[in-house]
Amino acid sequence: MSGGDPRTLSALASALSALVRRDLLIMRRYPLNTAGAVLGLYALFLLVYVGGRSFVGPSFGETLGALIVGFFLFVMANASYQSLAGLFATEAKWGTLEQLYLSPIGFGPIAVLLSLSSLLVTFSIGFAMLALMLLTTGESISLDLLSIVPIVALTLLSTIGLGLLFGGATVRYKNVSAVFGLVKFALVACIALGPASTEFVALKLLPLTQGSYLLQRVMNEGVRLWEFEPAELSVLAFVGIAYFLLGYALFRYCTDCARATGVMGHY
Repeated sequence: MSGGDPRTLSALASALSALVRRDLLIMRRYPLNTAGAVLGLYALFLLVYVGGRSFVGPSFGETLGALIVGFFLFVMANASYQSLAGLFATEAKWGTLEQLYLSPIGFGPIAVLLSLSSLLVTFSIGFAMLALMLLTTGESISLDLLSIVPIVALTLLSTIGLGLLFGGATVRYKNVSAVFGLVKFALVACIALGPASTEFVALKLLPLTQGSYLLQRVMNEGVRLWEFEPAELSVLAFVGIAYFLLGYALFRYCTDCARATGVMGHY
């Protein structure tokens, strides 16, 4: 079937719906694990928040908005990257990886649909954390969803690309979990470099950096999406799409290597 065939589009929509339902079902079936993940992130925020107030003092309030927005983006970036990267190891443990590979719509499209499903679940986790942070701090920020959602979606394309890259590496090399922690530190650094990207233009090419800068302006300064320069939004879209396509290409390469060496379904 061709890409524009209604049957193909129907199959893709059905697969995406099934994957989203599966993700939500797993979250509901294992409530302690889901709650523990959210509470763990909340505890980390409290540690940073209370520690910052203790060491910095009253002036900490001047940077509180930036901390909340940065942490909000980190939660979603980490969730979109790690859930996707670790998913293929989980599928191998469950013995369902080969079933995904044998899907009639293809393993590549399945990986993209897994990315979209991960993105939808990530948004729910991110906004839940944002609500907790705002209730805890009493801080007021702009919540213009028409501006926030497109910027976050384009920003997370880069971390989804990283997730696909390490997902492919997991299929090929089976255990790369030691690298996951290192990538978290890199994500934090990229988010923190957002404001500096106005002076050092090359930083805009890093994942999350341009998105972090634009999101800070939207949520802390009240800037609307259509008020940004077209060049700023073009860079955001270009970086996100480029990392996504690169991650997808390397994912396909790794899975083809795994198939050629006969280790696709092994763990």
